[in-house]
Amino acid sequence: MGLPDIDPHLPILTGISIEPLREHARIGGRDVFKVGAEFVFSNEGLPKLQSYPGQKQPDLSRRERFPIPNQVGEYCSLDEFENLPKYMAQWVHWPDRVKCVLEGRYHELRPAHFEGIFTLVCNFKCPHCSRRVTRSRWVDGGTWDNNAPVNERNTMFPEGLRHVIDQVSRFRTDGQMGIIWGGGDPTANPFTYDGMLYARKQGISASFLTNGVFLDVERVLDADPILVRISLNCGTEEAYRRFHGYPKGWDYFERVKLKMRELARRKLERRARTLIGISLIVDERNILDVAAAAKEIHNIVAEVGDGIDYVIARPVFNYSHFDRSYAMLRDDTKERAFALVSEGGQVWRILHDAGIPLILIKDSFEPPPPDSFYDDPRCLAYGICGEIRHNGDVQLCSDSYGNPEYTIGNLFEESLDSIWKSKRRATVLDRVNRAECYRTKCPHNSRGHHHNRVFHQIERRRRAGELHVVQRWIDDLRETTLPLGHSFFI
Repeated sequence: MGLPDIDPHLPILTGISIEPLREHARIGGRDVFKVGAEFVFSNEGLPKLQSYPGQKQPDLSRRERFPIPNQVGEYCSLDEFENLPKYMAQWVHWPDRVKCVLEGRYHELRPAHFEGIFTLVCNFKCPHCSRRVTRSRWVDGGTWDNNAPVNERNTMFPEGLRHVIDQVSRFRTDGQMGIIWGGGDPTANPFTYDGMLYARKQGISASFLTNGVFLDVERVLDADPILVRISLNCGTEEAYRRFHGYPKGWDYFERVKLKMRELARRKLERRARTLIGISLIVDERNILDVAAAAKEIHNIVAEVGDGIDYVIARPVFNYSHFDRSYAMLRDDTKERAFALVSEGGQVWRILHDAGIPLILIKDSFEPPPPDSFYDDPRCLAYGICGEIRHNGDVQLCSDSYGNPEYTIGNLFEESLDSIWKSKRRATVLDRVNRAECYRTKCPHNSRGHHHNRVFHQIERRRRAGELHVVQRWIDDLRETTLPLGHSFFI
């Protein structure tokens, strides 16, 4: 088989050879795909994943009180519990990490997953992109442009990917380790799909976050990620182009509409377990177009069936790591967006009519905690989610966006285990805590911030001699929630 035709909109590949694509067969009534020398079976017959934490729950009929997932030692009624978000209950299902927390050894916490920023290349040039500063300011040879050429200055090549994946797989704890395949956009990296297959073989779960324009549906489903999430954000071509920053005349909006339909249809036809999500992020550039985006998602379900598992919504954020505001926000943007996506709102009604859960990400529509909440400057959650960059750099946390002040080592120079125990990591931790990063820079809707809030509550209980209350609350959370089997909704 020869090389595939190269789309003129795709990044120019420099010195890269592409391996032949897969073959397909049916064996015993199941789809089987040959990818290189590997045979990959479909997930037909395996249990369906929860679309979001708390979609399924154990039998709660015999209980009289229920733990509040983000309030340590506090309880509520069954009706209240059923309506509470459950994303902050996931960490209690990881016993080794729980032991570290109960013993106060937060510095030893190992990540549940790493964000894999294995390419900086993207076909979009979104004005609000949190990675734009990374590419233009913090990266030697970095770029911020539509479809920049793929090279070793902006993308991790196969040998490096395998080395990184081997390191990450040996860092698995509680049977849990994942990679969020991001970027840039992971579809811009010609090595992404093979890398995902190799990571799966090493026992690493995958989340695949993309704008979807150049998504290879068959190859991504072959790799069996836990979820694929397409960032749609708009429902008309003009708003989509303006929000994502590409030239007039390109057919990207039409492409993503076709890709979403193909992905939903092939998920159903292959009976794949992979969750298909659509993301709606909102600022003043697209707030009047979000309802149109919801209608487009509704149309997909009407045309191909129930292949969309969930939609998430949140406002665009301006991040404190950067010295400029890139999101276009007014004083009332959050409130107006919330009115659209909260229960009973226009967007909620459209998706509810299609039977699609709409998830509001953490506290994205809420104000940050008051200053009185912070009685300890230490970050206790820096070990929950890390980041590995295109050049092998390891970031202390996934909310540092490539800021070199948070780089704790490089996987091409030392092992992940030695990085975690290194003097450099200890120095960065000390600097971060002296700067009170958790209070001043960490996005309040981030994974790290939410775990910090819980862990600081645990420390208050410890100081009050109430660690037994914490242990009981953790046990109760384990009994009233089900593990997801992955970490991509924490």
